[in-house]
Amino acid sequence: MIINDENYINNSIRTYKDEFKRRLILSKIDMTQTKEKGTSSSRVARKILQEVSSRGRKVAILFAVNNEYAPYLGVTLASLVEHAGVREYELIVLYRDLNERNRELLGHIVDRFGRESTGRFRLRFMEMPIKLTDYNFAPGYKSLSDECWYRLFSPELFPEYDKILWLDGDTLIRTDVADLYATDMGDDWIAACRWDYGIIGLLERERRQKQPKLGPYFTKVLGIKRPKEDYVNSGVMLLNLRAMREHGVQERLLEAAQNPDMYFHDQCAINMVCQGHIHYVDSVWNGLIWFRTDNLPLKYRKKALSDKKNRNLIHWAGGPKPWELPQCEAAFEWWNVARRTPYYEQILYTNICAIMRGEMDKKFTEFRNVL
Repeated sequence: MIINDENYINNSIRTYKDEFKRRLILSKIDMTQTKEKGTSSSRVARKILQEVSSRGRKVAILFAVNNEYAPYLGVTLASLVEHAGVREYELIVLYRDLNERNRELLGHIVDRFGRESTGRFRLRFMEMPIKLTDYNFAPGYKSLSDECWYRLFSPELFPEYDKILWLDGDTLIRTDVADLYATDMGDDWIAACRWDYGIIGLLERERRQKQPKLGPYFTKVLGIKRPKEDYVNSGVMLLNLRAMREHGVQERLLEAAQNPDMYFHDQCAINMVCQGHIHYVDSVWNGLIWFRTDNLPLKYRKKALSDKKNRNLIHWAGGPKPWELPQCEAAFEWWNVARRTPYYEQILYTNICAIMRGEMDKKFTEFRNVL
């Protein structure tokens, strides 16, 4: 089922009505009468309780995308649906610039791959109701899309959920993400994987080059004393929306994200604000591709290579993507899914053009240098 639900926020008050009905039933209905089959109050009680409890059984997953990135999100959605279990999945796509054609194609992917799965899916498109121009977000170490900031508003945007799973659009799912969604977070605000190998590699390279930059940044700017152990990658992240609302975490994140010293975009704001309230999950749930094992000290290399073989989810964070560099690590798996989506020819055409432009720019540079 596909829903274009731009006004969803305005209707979220229904959630609280459902919760009120549930509490009313538990407190006022005579349970002996409820057990009697055939009584109208019994049937009403069961029906409302089932409706309310079904929301808790859904696996809520959040994405954010624009027209340019839609084909790659299509591959992520296809892999997720293909490996889904028997649960109900609420797939929410936040967007500001996503045309009708892309919404239809993404819906087609969920329907097509959903027929091969045992799960039940609802794909919902929601136009981002908040203007990012009202905020002065930090530019970071390189220009990333505005959609990366959307997750910071999740507690406000989705009051009907206690938790939601955020997935980047450059991921490939290899197992049922409902297992990750079922993580018991307690009162922690987020659940995520350590970016340990990436941090270790960067810090080791700085040590060899004797140019310390990130080390002091992590400890002095972010206040993270043990970045190797405590810093997480935010591309795969389970958000405890209930706890975040209770502790005003969204406001803190938005304030931190506008600090001009933020280096890794919103990821640093999340790490700075949430430290001490992070539930760390096994690294198999965020199999990061772009870290070089030769940058790692020997004691980390064996474990890093082992983790690469047992990934539940592959994430091309940082370096070239599989559609940009087909010979990169694990790209074959990505293309195996991509060629079964309706975006396949578009992906090929877009990247052939990009390669040709790159070669032309290179030749132009060489010719200019000669002149």
